[in-house]
Amino acid sequence: MKKIVTIFAMLLAVLSLSSCYDRDVLDDKGLNYFMPMPENAQYTKSNATTVALNWSIPSTIPNEFRRPISVQIQIVENNIYRDRITLANEETSHSFTIDPAKKYRYIIKLVGTFTEENQEAGRTSTVTSDGVVVNIE
Repeated sequence: MKKIVTIFAMLLAVLSLSSCYDRDVLDDKGLNYFMPMPENAQYTKSNATTVALNWSIPSTIPNEFRRPISVQIQIVENNIYRDRITLANEETSHSFTIDPAKKYRYIIKLVGTFTEENQEAGRTSTVTSDGVVVNIE
């Protein structure tokens, strides 16, 4: 009898703890804002070891974001994530030194920071766009 009571108590505890969550919090995806992706991303090689990335900032940046927009570039070398740099003043190009024997992939994203009047308490202050991938082989 004692064993049945123990099992019943454990089952009751598991059921009561598994129902302790707020579905609205879990379903809340956050913001109703998006950041557009960089446009016209391309690269040029000036020699065997220097590559210049170029892109443009779209004109459809929502007014809720502070200007200038930041640009984030993720650097992947031979399919291994190596680094991430952030350019803070809406730059539209950046140069890298590369090893010609390796393959590179750069992922360019825009990062917007909300203005003070559009910042919601308890929410993130930035929104990052999807990335544009530039492969260099």
